[in-house]
Amino acid sequence: MKDNLKRKDPINILEPIENIVCSYNEWDTLEEVIVGTVAGAAEIAYEPALNGYPESRYFRGHKRSKEDIDKGEAQLDNFAKILEDHGVIVKRPDKRDYFQSYKTPDFEVPCGNVSACPRDVLLVVGNEIIEAPMGFRGRFFEYLAYRSLVKEYFRKGAKWSAAPKPSMSDELYVKGFSVDPIPFDAETNPSLTEFEPCFDAASFTRLGRDIIYQPDIVTNKFGAEWLARHLGPDYRFHQARFKDMRPPQHIDATLVPLKPGLVLTNPERPCIDETIKLFKNNKWEVVDAVPSVNRVGCYSPEVSEWISMNVFSIDENMVIVEESEEPFIRQLESLGMKVIPCPFKDVYKFGGSFHCCTLDVRRKGVLQSYFPTLD
Repeated sequence: MKDNLKRKDPINILEPIENIVCSYNEWDTLEEVIVGTVAGAAEIAYEPALNGYPESRYFRGHKRSKEDIDKGEAQLDNFAKILEDHGVIVKRPDKRDYFQSYKTPDFEVPCGNVSACPRDVLLVVGNEIIEAPMGFRGRFFEYLAYRSLVKEYFRKGAKWSAAPKPSMSDELYVKGFSVDPIPFDAETNPSLTEFEPCFDAASFTRLGRDIIYQPDIVTNKFGAEWLARHLGPDYRFHQARFKDMRPPQHIDATLVPLKPGLVLTNPERPCIDETIKLFKNNKWEVVDAVPSVNRVGCYSPEVSEWISMNVFSIDENMVIVEESEEPFIRQLESLGMKVIPCPFKDVYKFGGSFHCCTLDVRRKGVLQSYFPTLD
């Protein structure tokens, strides 16, 4: 097999580099990362996954303004430079024009979205990159911006998989979905059916052998079951439920593990199952985050007070946080974390903050369990 990999053939397979892709959690020392771009961004149009969701009334399929793109890209470039200054290899996706319509046999949309958030599109588990079968029609082809990078990692030895691409027909979406009653519970009031596997990668958080997820407006149980079977018995999947005042999308501003033994929770979205007991029973410190000073929304004017929780770790003691989040910075420092402030508010409107806008390709570390009561 090794001789085959060395052979120069038409697809240019290279000698594999050991651990070119390797990441098991959110905190091991970072070596290589993908940082998104807002170049060519559009504003998504109507999405059936958002029926009854407050954001849906803002989506009209517009082209993003040059001013917004320039400001957002400048902050992403600065963020990338900070990571490089800390010895991290930074890769960026290909730039694409998302203000184009497309049509499949099951749906059509007037435009796409943006390549700001690789965290949603791709999931790294160990030495494997997995393309996610995302729930928004306007993001159907977003994976193409990362294909040149993924092919490069594959040629250097990484595993590459793609979950079954959903048709995104009307059968995937619950007819008459409503945000009522409040508080919202995706377990009893899902926006997606189980017609086909569907998930955004950011609906999962990785803690070594244990992966925690919540069903949300872009992730169904069918998708989580596909991923669990695909990864196999080395990993334990845990579905978490949270009491939320709005339909959830992603878990990285709800449950944020910072390092072994320390996890941040969102006091506005308390856990309503046994998930937090899993941490406490294994002697983790569980800390409610302080609210963000920025009342902003991702994609829309609908506000959230928790964008600050969407931090990105360089190692288990160092995190990057929006520079204006002074109360949160003080809280993290009181917990023994070193904080790197970074301006990022101009990126929020494109879909998220630091964790959303990154994909940690390689971290130092090995697969291990952080919950000994399960071993």
